[in-house]
Amino acid sequence: MNKFLRKASPTILTGLGVIGVVGTAVLSVRATPKALALIKVKKDELKTDKLTPQELVEATWKCYIPSALVGVSTIACIIGIGVLDRRNQAALTSAYAMLNESYKQYRQAAKKVYGEDADNKIHAEMAKDAQVASYDWGYQVYNMDMDPESEQVLFYDLTSKKYFTTTMAAVLNAQYHVNRNLAIRGDCSLNEYLSFLGVEGIDKGDEMGWEISYMVEEMDCYWLDFDNQKTTLEDGLECIVIDTMALTKFE
Repeated sequence: MNKFLRKASPTILTGLGVIGVVGTAVLSVRATPKALALIKVKKDELKTDKLTPQELVEATWKCYIPSALVGVSTIACIIGIGVLDRRNQAALTSAYAMLNESYKQYRQAAKKVYGEDADNKIHAEMAKDAQVASYDWGYQVYNMDMDPESEQVLFYDLTSKKYFTTTMAAVLNAQYHVNRNLAIRGDCSLNEYLSFLGVEGIDKGDEMGWEISYMVEEMDCYWLDFDNQKTTLEDGLECIVIDTMALTKFE
């Protein structure tokens, strides 16, 4: 029950907030006729046609106690939603940091136990069954006409799980522009990174990527490192596997 209430708290508070807004308006409307009657009595008592603001408050404040209480409760619900949202964001950020750190520790431990070859084989196995991506070279950042003599190489990007063929210079240039955007703008989406590579974006790729604030606060790093490892698949096909820091979901 407690677990259900923790999960449903934002929804419950939102519902109470909506009810509170409506309730405050209804109670205020209902209190108005009573307040007008009390104002009339006060005018007759003081034998005047106009009351001062203080006299108006003194004559009518009791009529609006219910609506004021509901209004205060509504404000409390709204504040509660904000507090829960910040806690959820902090918990999600911590989870991403722990996951990324655990992944790094696992890779380091695997390399120590099984060696560099085992790590490369794991990457190759992940790349083996992936779908080859279709791509269309444009003029976003890099164009192959700049170095027509460069060797075309098969790449597999672990982040997007896509194959593509281009030059090493094009990949390094794309990775540089990701870090350039992180330094200048503070973020770079996955689809933007893929566009630098000349590769078609993926579904929801604009909603995730890398943020320099997260990298600095959680990982204490100011540069997004890319690991470009040449590996050979079991069928003898050679490709370069690209790996980097885990993605974060944009707010």
